Amino acid sequence: MQAAPSIPWTYARLAGLPLVRRRRLLRLMLAGRGLAGRLRGVRDETGFAATFESVLRLPRREALRLSREAHRHDAATELEWCALHRRPVAAIRRDMDRVTVTAPEVMERVAATGRPVILAPLHMGAYVLGLATLMLRHFPGRPMLVLRQRDDMAMETEVIERLREIGTEVRFLTVDRRADFLAAVRYAQKGAVIVVFCDLAPAYGAPAEMPMFGLPFRFAFGTDALARLTGATVVPIATTMDDDGDTVTIGRPFEVRGQAPEERAEVAGLMRRHLQAAIAARPEQWHLWPSLVDYLPSSATVPDNSPAGGEAPQPLAA
Repeated sequence: MQAAPSIPWTYARLAGLPLVRRRRLLRLMLAGRGLAGRLRGVRDETGFAATFESVLRLPRREALRLSREAHRHDAATELEWCALHRRPVAAIRRDMDRVTVTAPEVMERVAATGRPVILAPLHMGAYVLGLATLMLRHFPGRPMLVLRQRDDMAMETEVIERLREIGTEVRFLTVDRRADFLAAVRYAQKGAVIVVFCDLAPAYGAPAEMPMFGLPFRFAFGTDALARLTGATVVPIATTMDDDGDTVTIGRPFEVRGQAPEERAEVAGLMRRHLQAAIAARPEQWHLWPSLVDYLPSSATVPDNSPAGGEAPQPLAA
């Protein structure tokens, strides 16, 4: 049995507030804490500034600003997990009213076919709220299957399971065996909406070359095989957070007909462009910068992501 997730007292209090109020109050609290630290002579940590400079080719001042925003975003994301965990269903639905979908007509066309669908989000923003909004607005009555590689994430599991209370049947499938993968295929063919994150590290399986920002990134890419076997339409998405609400950006949907290397390369290119565009637009909101080492070969070098800053480039172990 999993232990109940521990929620800090401050987050527990803020989590009960409506979306705009809790996010603005959190920003004020963090700003006050930062000011108090500077008055005591405590320097701001550089965090991911060196990485943003190196990977995104940003000037130092902008990299430092984004690093501070990344720190605030991490706190805001944790708060959103707490809010989804604690708030009543009616309150969560009011929060969902603050979610904007950039191309609702695309989702309507995909849903109208009645065919299997694969949603491919990044680990960005409050992605669970974005997924819940898409399911209720565009796929009401259809179940959702979340594919993952491990089942020890107590908070994530409990939050996503709360979608059942909101009106979406949810199942998890840990795909570490071929039989589990085939179960996902059968479930999709029965009408489920499958959720497969598109920014998983290559160690998760079926790695594909997706170079970005001039670096040899690789990502796991079993989505093409799942789409081909189920006949599903893949819809890349990315959720971003702001104080007044969230935005779900819809990428270019695609289907996979064959398994020739050139077709795999083509659909991997579509996913690569979606990944790069989403990360470049809001780099402070990509949750996986601390795991950058997992996406690059050992020959690549980027600055260390340690809290102390690590300004000098460090070799990344594979």
